[in-house]
Amino acid sequence: MNSKKNYPAFIFKQRPDSPLQVVFVAPSKEIDSWARVPTKRTGNIRNFQRAQIDSHVKEVERFFTSQDNASPTAVVIGFDPIRSRNQVVTRDGENKIVKPTAITSGEPLLGSVEITWAPDEDPQTQDELVSSILSSHDLLQDYVYDELLDITHMDRGALDRLAKVFNERAVTGELIGLEDDDETDEEVDVDQDAETNSKRSEINSELVGLSPSERQVVIGRLLFLSQLQEGILRAMPIEGLKEIYREVRDELKPGILIDGQHRIMGTKNRGDIPFLVTALPGANWSELAFQFIVTNRTARRVAESLLISIVGNSLSNQQRSEIEERLRHANIRVGLIEAVMQVHEDEQSPFYGMLAFGLKQEEGFIDAAAMRGKVVQLWYERKPPIRELFDHLCLIGRTQAEKTEYWQSEQLWFETFIAFWSAVKVRYEGSEVFSPELADNRKEPASRLMTATVLKIFQETVLGYLLDFLQRKEVSEEVLIESSIPNANAFSVLVERTLKPLVPEFFVGWKLTGFDGSKGARDDLADAIEKLISKERTLSQLKRSHRLFRPEE
Repeated sequence: MNSKKNYPAFIFKQRPDSPLQVVFVAPSKEIDSWARVPTKRTGNIRNFQRAQIDSHVKEVERFFTSQDNASPTAVVIGFDPIRSRNQVVTRDGENKIVKPTAITSGEPLLGSVEITWAPDEDPQTQDELVSSILSSHDLLQDYVYDELLDITHMDRGALDRLAKVFNERAVTGELIGLEDDDETDEEVDVDQDAETNSKRSEINSELVGLSPSERQVVIGRLLFLSQLQEGILRAMPIEGLKEIYREVRDELKPGILIDGQHRIMGTKNRGDIPFLVTALPGANWSELAFQFIVTNRTARRVAESLLISIVGNSLSNQQRSEIEERLRHANIRVGLIEAVMQVHEDEQSPFYGMLAFGLKQEEGFIDAAAMRGKVVQLWYERKPPIRELFDHLCLIGRTQAEKTEYWQSEQLWFETFIAFWSAVKVRYEGSEVFSPELADNRKEPASRLMTATVLKIFQETVLGYLLDFLQRKEVSEEVLIESSIPNANAFSVLVERTLKPLVPEFFVGWKLTGFDGSKGARDDLADAIEKLISKERTLSQLKRSHRLFRPEE
């Protein structure tokens, strides 16, 4: 039987077109029972997640051991539009359901908010845990399907077909390498391999037309649901079952903690501590994501890389467009964020899957925020020397702003970005220079090239050299830049040819460090790269005398 609580509340709007807000008081234990932290653990990359800081939770616990202490700032709660349907009801003083259009901004209304939620059964035995999880399956699947339909606009039949394939694979244990199964065993069962390829083809055919983020969220969510089968659950150890139970129970909660996560986590076991709650009972998903982003960009700020992931993954293109202007006013550059996500998610990108967003268990290692500012921004915003090298490709636009808009909308920035970095990747194929390998299983790249700072120095030096070379060619041979670089393919060939003197051994034996903190170090690295690609010095000469390899005493 569901739990239900009615909280007396003030109901108001701050601005005529802003979302409805309700303000009430609730103990942290109750808040925890109907509001969750929207994490990505259950395969939902759409959720916006702020990693829990255990030390902060302990600080809160210690703070509230004193009877004199209080936290006067409100906990901010959103209500998931899907999960809160019929679970959260706002009423006025006459017990009538409140319509947001009937509320005048700046005039608080006394009323109430009623919240319904599934209680924590606290199962302990295997049978109790399995029974509880299975009893929630159909409702949870409805929630997940509604989310996926909202994000992808697929039809329910396609989701049913995909879910069937995922469920079958889960039972047989074929969940890893869903799209790129690499057979590592020497002896391969041909029939089984053919069946696996058939299932993979079936999955991919249903996902045609979806963006990488959309594909990822569909796959992640259906993988999560596929684990909620009785046979699989009964084979799990008890601790694993308890974790699944908690995740399922969290998935059913109507509320989302936008701000105040650590205060609730640090006091929920002391259920007598009430908090002021500001809630958004009627906000859609894009509004909730917007509120999380702008709230967590101040005070104890969320890492910029995580904010990039939230904008890139938590919102569909349509949802981003709904709040794009507001995000710009909050100094959040949506277009550049989408560009970073494209670099990370597009399979054509040499950096596919390599970026890190501050999430647990992610495979990427190049900080997304650093990559945005140090590498991608140069291409996306058509900064020098990109502007001079490719101005002839901007066929529409009289002003620089109009040309940049064309450059972005026609994906010319990405086409030339790929041309450059693919040429780099091809140049060092077979070596460890352009590599996703990590050093000693840490989040540090094995190659000296593969950090945002070194990538920045590398691309700026090579691009600057190419611009100077082509400008001199214009003067000496009367060959225009547009003739030297008629398209991205020609540019890629030019880059690969330019990099021939920059042999893989150049990236080994550096004695100089501190490129992030020292302009001198950055200048020395750029100087060494330019001396090699211009053939002014050989590598052996550099290694004997250059500061990159022999820093001054």
